[in-house]
Amino acid sequence: MHHAVTTLETLIRPRLLVVSARHALRDYCRTTSLPRLLGLPMAQRPPGPEAALARLLARERALDHARQTHDASWSAAKHVAVMTALLHEAQLCNAHAPTPVDLTLP
Repeated sequence: MHHAVTTLETLIRPRLLVVSARHALRDYCRTTSLPRLLGLPMAQRPPGPEAALARLLARERALDHARQTHDASWSAAKHVAVMTALLHEAQLCNAHAPTPVDLTLP
């Protein structure tokens, strides 16, 4: 199992944030959204799912720290966008894993 997927399973985030990200998965487009979220030029190919997942986890941790400390720079929309990308990349990693991991909420 991938370390980043395991880390994602142990994250505790507000339910509304996770549910919003799950709803946004329907409209998620990896080729346009991922480079923007990772700060890559549009002409550059996005990294593989594992590398993207690791970078997105670091970005999400920073956003969650800003949320918890009531930092004025925190944006709910950005946080949902990063969480959506995280869920998508985890699904891609999960599809290639020998034993799929259940990422559903209880």
